[in-house]
Amino acid sequence: MDLSYLVGFFLKNRVNRIVFSYLARKNKNGKSILENLLIFYTNQHPLRITTRLKLFPFYLFFEIGRFCLNQTKQEAKQKLSDPIFQHGIALTMRSVGKYGMRKPQIFSAPPVVVWNFTNACNLKCRHCYQDAGKKLQQELPLTKRLDIVDQLAREDVFSIAYSGGEPLMDKEIWKAIERGSKYNLYQSIATNGTLITPDVVKKMVDVGLNYVEISLDSTKPEVYDNFRGVPGLWKRAVEGIENVVAEQKLKVGIASTVTKYNFDELEELIQFSKNIGADKFYAFNFIPIGRGKNIVDADLTPEQREKMLNILYEHYKKEHFVCMTTAPQYARVCMMRSSSGEVPTSHYTDARGKKARVLAEFIGGCGVGRAYCSIQPDGIVTPCVFMPIPVGDLKLKSFAEIWNTSPILKELRVREDLEGHCGVCDYRAACGGCRARAYGYFGNYKAPDPGCINNKDVFLELKSRQGEGAKLTNM
Repeated sequence: MDLSYLVGFFLKNRVNRIVFSYLARKNKNGKSILENLLIFYTNQHPLRITTRLKLFPFYLFFEIGRFCLNQTKQEAKQKLSDPIFQHGIALTMRSVGKYGMRKPQIFSAPPVVVWNFTNACNLKCRHCYQDAGKKLQQELPLTKRLDIVDQLAREDVFSIAYSGGEPLMDKEIWKAIERGSKYNLYQSIATNGTLITPDVVKKMVDVGLNYVEISLDSTKPEVYDNFRGVPGLWKRAVEGIENVVAEQKLKVGIASTVTKYNFDELEELIQFSKNIGADKFYAFNFIPIGRGKNIVDADLTPEQREKMLNILYEHYKKEHFVCMTTAPQYARVCMMRSSSGEVPTSHYTDARGKKARVLAEFIGGCGVGRAYCSIQPDGIVTPCVFMPIPVGDLKLKSFAEIWNTSPILKELRVREDLEGHCGVCDYRAACGGCRARAYGYFGNYKAPDPGCINNKDVFLELKSRQGEGAKLTNM
């Protein structure tokens, strides 16, 4: 029987939705039946006989789910023993229980939150979406920062990505990560790498950080220094990468914002990442906001972006080196070309085999406002770090209230009314186009993503208008 049918049947079934809601419901102490069930299912430690008897029907429920998802019992137990995976299961159950099975899925809380922890930065990058530099006067105090971590954990958010600015310039970052580790959250940090000494790496391990993403836009020091705005720091960034790679307890990825400045270096950047010992390479989309508004002409053409996506796929397929991108069209390219099923299920996760396509459409490419959002240094919530639209203030409202009631977030969760080819694309569920690029170019997050080859006519019209002196709509 077709796997997608089985998964769909299991997740869409109304009875199962009721069970999901029941299992994921939390008591006044923040505990759910699901927690005891996972202990029971994975045999992590003994439970009382009466508790085991109460949980046995749900044990059978998990067994049916395992069969539908085509997993062996050992595979299921191994995954369900992982606290981070447990967060994911709890959130998925709550989400399907609340919204039903969707393609793409709407989540009751975002699986991933990117937190611009501070506006302070030691570089002056030409493409900086945050226009970072000095610390803001209204940045949050430590007590509020820790409260936000508590809130995210309560909502079953299972991944926090700390960014900036340069997050390592704020010493309170360690307290926040330490707090997140208490809840077994998956935590990463996005940094320019220039401040990563061996002592900083040791601190990262001590507080329980999982992953470090370091920006490097060129293998050539002079190109990097020109793009990053401060001379002589390429060497320090590379040393930072080497320091993290040397610590095997941390995973490390190299991230490059791909523009016309470094497009011809893409192969070299990927090879550099492999040679230095990184675990992953990420090609970031250029978004025309922040200081990026001043270098709009550096954006790739749709043909160049399509070539970039195919280059990433070639490395991913042939060498099984993880090459990812924030361009959601990558899922389309992988689906079109893959015979063995390698498909990115989101910007940061991938899968192989028959289940990959099912998961890709479930998780759904661009997650803005649906599976992902961002927090600014002053506590303002925005749909995406690249989409500076305030949707709530954590100094005044809870995270749950903002996520569940914001009219803008609700609008972003709907793809049926997307404009241009994005609205009719066969890959709409797995991609959706980059809503931040649509907003950056048109001031309209429902507009077509002009970077996709299927919206080439929109890109040409946009360039024609720019050539006539028109400015970006949201400038």
